[in-house]
Amino acid sequence: MMAKPTFAPRPGEEMFAQKVGCDCWKMPQVVGKRQISGKLYMTDQRVAFLASGLMGTASVSWEIEMKDIASVRTCTTPPCFPFGVEITMRDGKVYLLGIMKRDKYVSWLNEHIS
Repeated sequence: MMAKPTFAPRPGEEMFAQKVGCDCWKMPQVVGKRQISGKLYMTDQRVAFLASGLMGTASVSWEIEMKDIASVRTCTTPPCFPFGVEITMRDGKVYLLGIMKRDKYVSWLNEHIS
């Protein structure tokens, strides 16, 4: 059994958000849209999603580097709630998160992606 993923800041990394409750609706390693609950972490270097649950959380947890993010925009989450945050990577991969009070996170991400 794999250990549950944990988040540890790198030396000199600045935390912006940690343990923010959110749902991930889309990630490259899962086909289709499936709601996976977890916690979001944001630093000046990366964004990480750690899935909650007992089994198989490592396979649906992910971490992306800020420098690899091409764009961040608001959108809806299924069925049509205004909580969506779509992160598009430079390589075309897309992540879709559902976060309550998303505006501060979207603003912060847009300020920190080059």
